[in-house]
Amino acid sequence: MSESNRSPALVHYQKGATAFQKGDHEGALEHFLKTVEIDPRFHRGWAYLGMVYHQQDRIDEAIEAYRKCIEVNPDYHKAFNNIGELYRRKGMLDYAAMVFKMATELQPKQAHYRYNLGITYLEIGMLPQAEEALTASFELDESDIDIATELAQVQFHREKYDDATRTLTCFLEVQKEHDREPEIRARLTMLKRKKEEKERNARDDETKRIE
Repeated sequence: MSESNRSPALVHYQKGATAFQKGDHEGALEHFLKTVEIDPRFHRGWAYLGMVYHQQDRIDEAIEAYRKCIEVNPDYHKAFNNIGELYRRKGMLDYAAMVFKMATELQPKQAHYRYNLGITYLEIGMLPQAEEALTASFELDESDIDIATELAQVQFHREKYDDATRTLTCFLEVQKEHDREPEIRARLTMLKRKKEEKERNARDDETKRIE
């Protein structure tokens, strides 16, 4: 593509980005549409166009814009993650999980992508896969309250009370005096009770078996 074609596209892109940051979504839309009209290979133009449509709740148009972005640049991981968020919003959880997984493969060190994959697996009911994704996310960012609590919740549902306790304890060690510390402490107390109850039931079952 010649410089004479790229320069006008870049000008519109920059004006669109400025408008978007100011909250002028209509102005941004006009400039980003012009960007990709002039230069259909300008992947960031498609990405921003998707973001504008997303802000305007034009979900299908946003997905299509992100797809165009990926066609131009298959390694643009943010577009995969954004498509996943939109699919999840539409209730298309299998599709969401598929594209979130693609995002994690492109950017393995991005904790947020693995978190999105994990909570999507959780909504589908795939608890082992949810725990795996959320564990990987937590290993990347032990300071995130959402990651810690969702992982502990999955571990709780799988009756892995020791693992859930370690997750929440680790979070509190990293995030000292967090404003949700009382909530986390309450969860730890509940996990201790559930563990004791599980052990007591196991002993009772063993006693009945011997008798």
